[in-house]
Amino acid sequence: MNRAKTWILSFFAIEAAALLLLAAAAYLVDPFFQFRIKDKTYVLQEWFVSSGLIENYRYDTLLIGSSMTRNFDMNRFREKLGAEPLHIGLGGIRPVEINELVRLAYDSGKAEKYYICVDLGFFGNPGEESRYPRYLLKKDFLSHLRYLLSYEVWFRYIPIDLGLVLCDRLGVKIPDKVAHLKEIDRLGDWEYNYRYRGEAEVAARYKRKIGRVPVLETAGLYERLTDQFDGYLDRFDFKKGEHIFFLPPYSSLFWCDTQRAGYFDIYLRAREYFVSAAARRGAAVFDFQSAEFTTDLDNYRDIKHYRPEINDLMVDAFAKGEFKVTEESFPESQRRLIENTENFRKEHTDLFREEYKHPSEGSAHTSSND
Repeated sequence: MNRAKTWILSFFAIEAAALLLLAAAAYLVDPFFQFRIKDKTYVLQEWFVSSGLIENYRYDTLLIGSSMTRNFDMNRFREKLGAEPLHIGLGGIRPVEINELVRLAYDSGKAEKYYICVDLGFFGNPGEESRYPRYLLKKDFLSHLRYLLSYEVWFRYIPIDLGLVLCDRLGVKIPDKVAHLKEIDRLGDWEYNYRYRGEAEVAARYKRKIGRVPVLETAGLYERLTDQFDGYLDRFDFKKGEHIFFLPPYSSLFWCDTQRAGYFDIYLRAREYFVSAAARRGAAVFDFQSAEFTTDLDNYRDIKHYRPEINDLMVDAFAKGEFKVTEESFPESQRRLIENTENFRKEHTDLFREEYKHPSEGSAHTSSND
C-alpha cells in the first residue's frame, strides 16, 4: 500500500513539476505579450496578441476596427496626427469585441484618443456573443494559467517564435513575407496577401456573385440596427478620452448591391441615426462613404476593401478635419452618397441585370442568397 501511495504521489509530483516548467517557459517567452513587450521578433497573430498589446504596449492613440483598417500606415499616423498609435485590426470583429478591447484600453489608462471603425453590416444580427478568447481578457490566476498552458501557445506559436528568435540571433535573413508578420505597426496588414487588380477583377467577381452583401431580413432591420447602435455606444466611457468614429469607404458597387438586396434606404436612415447618436454622446464622426473616390473600382479589391492609398487619404482627412460630419452637415453627405450610387449604376449598366427600382419608389428588390 505504501509503495502504491508513493508511486501515485510521485506521479502527480512529476506531472505538477512538468506543468510548472511548461508554464515558466511560456511566461518567459510570453508569445501573446500578456505580461510584457519583451521582444519584437515573434510572429504576431492579431486575435491572440491584441489584448496584451493594449495592456503593455506604449501608445496614446488606439485605432481599432475590422479589415477596413488593416492597411493603415502607423508612421503616417505619427507624422500627420502627432500620435503614438497602436493599431488593432481584426477581420470580422464584432461590436461587442470592440467594446471589450476598448475597455481594456480604458483600464490601461494609456489612450487619449480612440479611432473606431463602424461597419454597418455587423450591427444587423442582435445577440451575437464575443469570440475573443476569454482567458486573454481576464487577469485572474486561472486565466493566466490557462494562457501559459494553452494549445495555441505551445503548439502554434512558441515553436515558431523560438525559431525566429534563433534566426535573429544567428543573423539568418528570413523572407520579407515572414519578417513583416513580426512588426507591431503592421499587425494584420495585407501587403503580402492581396493584390489590387482594379475594376476588371472587381467587376468579374461581382458578376460571379463573389463577396456580395449578405441578404438580411429587412423587416425590423432599422429597429435592430438602431437598438444595437445605442447599446454599443452606451458601453463606451466617453469621459476616458476623445472618441472618433468613422464610416469606412465601401465602394459605390457595395451600395448598388444593398439596393439589390433591399436595404439601401434602411442603411441610409441607420447612418443618420448613428451620427446623431454619437454626437449626443460627444463623439466625432467621419463619413468616408460619400467620397468621390468610392466610384472608382480601381481603388478596390472587392466591393468593400480598398487600397492602402485610400487609408493614407483617410489619415490626412483626420488631420485636416475633412469628411467630418455633424447632425447639421450630414444631409449633404447623404445626398452625395445617393448621387454617387446612382451615377455609378448608370455608368456600369452591364453589372446590373437584376430587377431594380429607385429607393424613392419604395419597392422591393429581388435578392438571392449570396
